[in-house]
Amino acid sequence: MSRPFGVVLVSLLVTLGVMGCGGNELPDNSRLLAAFDDGRTGVWVSGHGTIAQVLADETTTIGFPRQRFNVRVEEQLTVLVQHSLTESGRVPAQRGDVIAFQGRYEFNASGGTISHTHRDESQPGSGGWVRHDGVTYH
Repeated sequence: MSRPFGVVLVSLLVTLGVMGCGGNELPDNSRLLAAFDDGRTGVWVSGHGTIAQVLADETTTIGFPRQRFNVRVEEQLTVLVQHSLTESGRVPAQRGDVIAFQGRYEFNASGGTISHTHRDESQPGSGGWVRHDGVTYH
């Protein structure tokens, strides 16, 4: 027995709503992992991970506030994500939340730092962003 077209259409729309219709997929971590393995710095990367620790905000040497998270990307890598509060809104994320991000990676032996997670038309992909619960902050 075949299903009426309306039932099939509603089922498809519900499935797409649950899975997400693009924009919510988690970016691959391979470029970030390769940059860490090779000790590269100043590389634009995308990735995702779980917030291991929400750190206190800090102010840069030129007076701009930044929100900070330690993000566990893979078992062997945790990075510090520094998100500009001057250029973008605060990300309402907590420990244990999964976030996706794009920004400039700076290598260090502790794992590295992701910065420039805000819109910047002069950068690849129009700059960086942080995505949390389907909302992109840039």
